[in-house]
Amino acid sequence: MQNAAAAKGSVEIAKKEPTPVSWMATDPRQPPQAYQEKSFVDLGTSGLAISRYIDRSFHEREMKQMWSKVWQMACHEHEIPNIGDSIVYEIGELSFVVVRSSETTIKAYRNACLHRAMQLRSCDGHVTNLRCPFHGWTWDLEGAPVRVAEQWDFPQVDKENLRLPEAQVATWGGFVFINMDPDAPPLHEYIGNLSEHFKSAPLEHRYVAAHVARIVPSNWKVAMEAFLESYHVSPTHPQSVTVAEYAETQYDTYEHSPNISRLLTISVAASAPTTKAMSEQELADYVAKMTEREPVKVPAGSTFRATLAEQRRADVGQALGIDVSHLSDVEMLDAVEYFVFPNFLPWHGYGLPIVYRFRPYQDHHDQCILEVYLLAPRKLSEPAPKAAPCVWVQEGQLFSDIPQLGRLGVIFDQDYVNIVGMQKGMKATEKSEIILGHYQESRIRHYHKRIDDFLAK
Repeated sequence: MQNAAAAKGSVEIAKKEPTPVSWMATDPRQPPQAYQEKSFVDLGTSGLAISRYIDRSFHEREMKQMWSKVWQMACHEHEIPNIGDSIVYEIGELSFVVVRSSETTIKAYRNACLHRAMQLRSCDGHVTNLRCPFHGWTWDLEGAPVRVAEQWDFPQVDKENLRLPEAQVATWGGFVFINMDPDAPPLHEYIGNLSEHFKSAPLEHRYVAAHVARIVPSNWKVAMEAFLESYHVSPTHPQSVTVAEYAETQYDTYEHSPNISRLLTISVAASAPTTKAMSEQELADYVAKMTEREPVKVPAGSTFRATLAEQRRADVGQALGIDVSHLSDVEMLDAVEYFVFPNFLPWHGYGLPIVYRFRPYQDHHDQCILEVYLLAPRKLSEPAPKAAPCVWVQEGQLFSDIPQLGRLGVIFDQDYVNIVGMQKGMKATEKSEIILGHYQESRIRHYHKRIDDFLAK
C-alpha cells in the first residue's frame, strides 16, 4: 500500500547529511574534542516577522534593550597597541572612547564631557589625556578628572565625583569587547566554551592584515544573515561549488552556550561530477587555475587535499615560527565560521582567516556597517605589527575594487547584491513573515531567539 504522502503524489526527498565529522574521523591529526562535536537545538520551523527588519520601532527596542546589554566587539588590540592609542566606537547613537590606559589595561568611556556633553573625541588617534575641545575640561587615561576650567565658577562640582563613566571591557582572540551593562556576566561566561574550540589555533596568533568596511543600505540583520548559512552558495557563488561540499555543511547551535553557533564546510573536496572524475593532480591544477595560484604537485599515492594541507602547515608554521604539525586538515583548509551574539563572526583555522562585524549605521534602522577583517599568522617571537588601517568602500565602488580583499572581493560583491535585494524585497512583499529552513538556516532562527530573550527583559 502507498503511504498517505505518496497517495497525494508527493516525493520523499532524501536528507543530505553533513560531512565534516566523517572527514575528521579519517584525519590522522585530530582537532580538539569540542571542535568535533555536533550540536543542534531544535527551534522548530516557524518563520520570522518581516517587521523585525524594516520597522523603526523594532530597531529602537534593540538599541534600548539589547545593544545596551550585550558584549560587542569594539576593535582589535593591535589597533591600539600603545598607551594613549584610542578609537571611537559607535553603535546607534551611543559612542565610546576605547583607549589603552596602560600596557595591560584598556578602558571604554562614554564619549561625552561631563560639563555640557560635548563629544570628547570625534576620531581615532593617540592622546595623552581626554580633553573636551569645547571648554577644556580634562581627564587622564584612567578616567580621573585633571582639570575643570575656571573651577571657581563651579562650586557645585566635586572633582572627586567627576570620573568618566565607563563600560566593562574584556578581550578575546585579540579583539576588544565592551558591555555597557555593569551587571552583565563576564565575557568568558558569555561566550561559553568558545575558547575550547579555538584552543589549537588561537586568533591571538594573528594580526590584522586588512580591514575593509562599507555602509550598506539594509538593516544590520539582513546583511549579517547573508553570511550565516551555506545554502546560498550554489546560486550566488557558482564558481565555488565544484570543489567544496557546501550542500553538506554542518550547522551547530548550543543549548548551554546560547550566544554561540557555528557552520563547518569541507571546502577542499571534489563535489561535482566534473571534479569527481578528475585525478588528484588534475584536481590540483583545476583549483590552481580557479584561484590563480601556483599548482600543487601531488605525490604518487597521496591526495590533493592531504598535499595542500601539508603545504599550508609548512607555510603557517614558518610564518608563526612554531611547530603546527598537530593541526588537522580541517583546521588548515576548511570553512569554519563561528558566531558570537549579536554580531561578531570569527572564522577558525587557516582556510578562511576572516572576521565579520555588522552593526547599525548611526541610528538608522535601514542602514548598517559591514566590516571584514583579514587575519594573517604573525611571528610569535616578535612584537605584533599594528593593525592595518580601515579602508572604506566608497559610493560607486565594488568590494572587488579593494586590492586588500583579493579574490574575496568578487564573492562579497555577489553577497552585496543579495543584501540589497532582500532589504528592498522585504518592503515590497505582501507577506508578513520570511520562511526559514529547519536545519540549514537554523543559526538565523537561533540568534533571533536570543534577541527575543533580551527584548523580553
